[in-house]
Amino acid sequence: MPADGEQDLKRHGWETREAEPEALREAMSLFPSGVTVVTTGHGEGTEGMTANAVISVSLEPLLFLVSIHKDARLNQRIREEGYYAVNFLTADQEGLSRLFASPERSSGLSALNSLGGGYGKTGAPLAASSLAAIECELETVYPGGDHDLFLGRVVAVHLGDTRKAPLVFHEGSYPTLVADARPGDSGAFMDSARGFDIRTSRIANRRRRR
Repeated sequence: MPADGEQDLKRHGWETREAEPEALREAMSLFPSGVTVVTTGHGEGTEGMTANAVISVSLEPLLFLVSIHKDARLNQRIREEGYYAVNFLTADQEGLSRLFASPERSSGLSALNSLGGGYGKTGAPLAASSLAAIECELETVYPGGDHDLFLGRVVAVHLGDTRKAPLVFHEGSYPTLVADARPGDSGAFMDSARGFDIRTSRIANRRRRR
């Protein structure tokens, strides 16, 4: 960094931290994310875990990725089963998120009963009343430090009650999203690299269907 670099950063409003785990954790807590429960297994072998490090990787082919700690029980179970489902939680499923985020979370039939959504195409258990669920067959696993990155090929997409609001995690809590009272517009959020285009009018239309 140039000699005057630190002062320049301060002048522009930045508070620079050392590149340490706690600093990264604090920065990431400022980034709101959706909440999912990732599941695999069947019957007594059911396993699930709350996760927000999930990403849609590709549309051609359909690829989806989840990041799971190396020591998590779910890590080994996905390797054994070769498939997983990612369940997008609704705002009224905070309890389910907390249940599967706990280090003492249950496995097997107890976990299956808590999910309550039956089995998907791959055999992965689904979370009842969630917004959507994406099922994947495992393609490969990449090392990612203290986590492993599970890249899956999407084989099924299930839509639930899409009229509900999503569960959001931000700064260590679950804030409530408030709908904008202004008239909807036809603008878009763009990801030019992938041509991702969400029309806000679609969101408005979904709300009107409630």
